[in-house]
Amino acid sequence: MLKTVRNIRKLYNAKLLFVTNDQSIIDTIQNEFDDYFKELKVAGTLEEAISLACSNSYDMAIIDADVKEISFSELCTELSQLAPTLPKIVISDSDNNESIVTAINSGAYTFLSKPLRAKDVKLAVIMCLNQTKRGDKIEFENGIYFDEYRDQFFKAGGVLIDFTRLEKSFLKLLIVKRNEITDYDIIKEVVWKGKDMSIYTMRNIVNKIRQKTYYEIIKNHSNKGYTIDILKNN
Repeated sequence: MLKTVRNIRKLYNAKLLFVTNDQSIIDTIQNEFDDYFKELKVAGTLEEAISLACSNSYDMAIIDADVKEISFSELCTELSQLAPTLPKIVISDSDNNESIVTAINSGAYTFLSKPLRAKDVKLAVIMCLNQTKRGDKIEFENGIYFDEYRDQFFKAGGVLIDFTRLEKSFLKLLIVKRNEITDYDIIKEVVWKGKDMSIYTMRNIVNKIRQKTYYEIIKNHSNKGYTIDILKNN
């Protein structure tokens, strides 16, 4: 018997970025897709596409490989560098090898041919959303977030934060115990695995985390322990 899929990401929760200036595609988006998704945004220039992709506001980018005045290869290269974790679907009226290779090298989830069919796009989007698990993230101030599926912390635009093992373990513990103050004994037991740890060592870890993110991400409760500053938990 097929088991029920729990916490599946739905289309109506998805925010999509379309990169195209093809009016027929824009008309299709407005006429057939607008009611299915939480938000649809169309970017018609390279600069606009990069800016929106780096805003960390969208769950996925659907890229038209045939956009006039935009180099598909340049766009994919820019997105791979500036928004590496943003899932991508590529659409094109040509299945030439160059476009397919570019799409694959940029980490695209799939390649759809024009003319677009609503059911194909909807299926591709929901499969991509649930495979990438982009919705499993805990958000903080300044665009910083923790991706539970990838088990990594990122800055706005998908830039990886280079935490040490102790720093990452410390933050993850505070997230798990987000609704209470995490005391020093628990931190020593979980993060330091019971090994010797001075209060000065712990403060040093906290300071390094703040330097890599922002000061208020960890809140100190005098003689009690620490809590974490969670803005939003999807």
